[in-house]
Amino acid sequence: MRRSNTFELAAGLLILILVLAATAQGSPQKYKQHKHKEKRFEAVVRAEARDYAGRYIGIDDTYVLEVGAEADGSLKITSVEGPRRAELRDIRLDGARITATKVYEDGSTAKFEGLFADRVLNGERRFGVVVSGLDLRLEGLTTLSRVFYTLFTEPR
Repeated sequence: MRRSNTFELAAGLLILILVLAATAQGSPQKYKQHKHKEKRFEAVVRAEARDYAGRYIGIDDTYVLEVGAEADGSLKITSVEGPRRAELRDIRLDGARITATKVYEDGSTAKFEGLFADRVLNGERRFGVVVSGLDLRLEGLTTLSRVFYTLFTEPR
């Protein structure tokens, strides 16, 4: 009987090892799924400057670009960056690229650079403005140098 107990024990251990090995081999495939994340920006050139008019929302609703059109077809843009507000001056629109000078309420100034574009994220498109050259500090150690402002509403 001793020999059959030893045999049964060895067979049981072998089965247990095989089951554990099969489970371990299958686990990485199960938990390590390959994720393909597509994210890119495609410039969008519209026929007239007024076609870009609207309210664009950035990282949250305290970061806003209000883009309007004057009677002469030029753009009028206000930037709200949390508690700070700035009017954009010397606005230049070259295709989809926009440059200007931000003039804050306290008189300080900063460069503004943006691109009217579609953000393609995993096949879904959203129109907006990619604003570059920022120094936006979030809680913790994160600093953003570029933010996508999504078109939220178009003017009527």
